[in-house]
Amino acid sequence: MVIKFEKWHGNGNDFVILNTIDNRVKITKNFIKKISNRNKGIGFDQLIIAELPTKDNHDFFVRFFNADGSEANMCINGLRCAASYIWKNNFAPLRQITFMTKKNIIKSNPINLSGVSMYMDKPEEIKDKIVANSLKKILKTPFKIFNIGNNHLCVKMNSIEKYDLDSLYIRLPASVKKMDINLSIYEIQKNKILIRTYENGVGETLSCGSASLCLASQFTEKTKSNVKIASIGGKLNFKRFGNGILITGDTNFIFEGNVNG
Repeated sequence: MVIKFEKWHGNGNDFVILNTIDNRVKITKNFIKKISNRNKGIGFDQLIIAELPTKDNHDFFVRFFNADGSEANMCINGLRCAASYIWKNNFAPLRQITFMTKKNIIKSNPINLSGVSMYMDKPEEIKDKIVANSLKKILKTPFKIFNIGNNHLCVKMNSIEKYDLDSLYIRLPASVKKMDINLSIYEIQKNKILIRTYENGVGETLSCGSASLCLASQFTEKTKSNVKIASIGGKLNFKRFGNGILITGDTNFIFEGNVNG
């Protein structure tokens, strides 16, 4: 079976997007691993499936699959790209659309030609003494764990540029890895926060919107001001909005093609 796909990225965080709206798509782990390979396949951080709504409180249901074939609960950069994909292909008018994921209902709005804004509830901080104590044996700097549909461990450092993020992820205790944790290290500068993220099931990515949101939530709550979170792939803008946070950033269409299912 030939399946049509499009490739998108948000700040270098790249995705292959398929849909079950006009395609009959059967997804297996072998298929995901095959096409995620950057040398022998298409290559991506995550595969996104856009589906018709399952209830009347949203417009589209979206699923995310990591490059290793495991399913993720949330991906903010991926949702922003999915919104642009839907508008580009005229599956919905160029106006606000509501997504349902496995854990959240999220509204997206178009900004200019390539930007997308999303309103998100504040992430929940996870306070687990057993996990925290096991992490303190490895981490010598402040850290917090958040849930925003997926789990993020955010570790504050003086400098993140040359830090070996892969080695730190490998050293995480089993109790933390069971949480399907994503690991981020960050550095606070005068006018922005720098971040690097190792995503569970993917590896280090050029950007992670969910991790950036977790940091932005804490920063905006303390300072009452807007903040830019800068990753290797680019910047995302955050500001307080009601009881939640508004995230804004660009999305980019790369190419489209067909792949054998």
